[in-house]
Amino acid sequence: MAASLFRFALTAVLAALAPGAMAQALPADCSAAAVPAQPAAVSIGGTTFAPKSVKLVSAGGMSVGDEHFDTYRLSFRNEDDLFAPLEADVTVLVRKGQRVDGKVFRKLPTKETSRQPAPTSGVPEVQGWSMKNRQAKADFSHVSYVASLRLEFGQRQGNLIGGKIYLCVPKGQTTMFDKTPSKEDSSAAGAFQARIE
Repeated sequence: MAASLFRFALTAVLAALAPGAMAQALPADCSAAAVPAQPAAVSIGGTTFAPKSVKLVSAGGMSVGDEHFDTYRLSFRNEDDLFAPLEADVTVLVRKGQRVDGKVFRKLPTKETSRQPAPTSGVPEVQGWSMKNRQAKADFSHVSYVASLRLEFGQRQGNLIGGKIYLCVPKGQTTMFDKTPSKEDSSAAGAFQARIE
């Protein structure tokens, strides 16, 4: 009996260590999920990196009728270079004169703009996202792919601001130009410290 219990336990351990067993499926809606408690990591179609450069920059602004907004872009790059080989970014907006400090931005897993969280009708708080692996010629963005996002900012301290991100782009999606379903999930998940520029 002890031998059969040992074989059962060994089989369970080996099954758990099988290739791919460590990878967890992405939540159906990362905007409502808890951000993983880890340093930020980005995975673009199976290529994963720890960002060496995380920056928050003003990306201009926009107006809708009498309402005015400022936009900000948060970028994660594997090198401190504008055209880094690997990068992910998210663009959000706030009412003119406000900061992102202490705010939570969400994108729901739907292409319908009317269903997205918004400060005013038809203007989503998350204006866009993209992920690029230049060497592999992989380019994912809100234009062609459905994703969900939870982006939480802390309070700035000098020219730094901390936060947490959970951007999830599930595999199996096709685009107008590529009918082959994407084979890997893509994501950005964890805690970050961004330089404000």
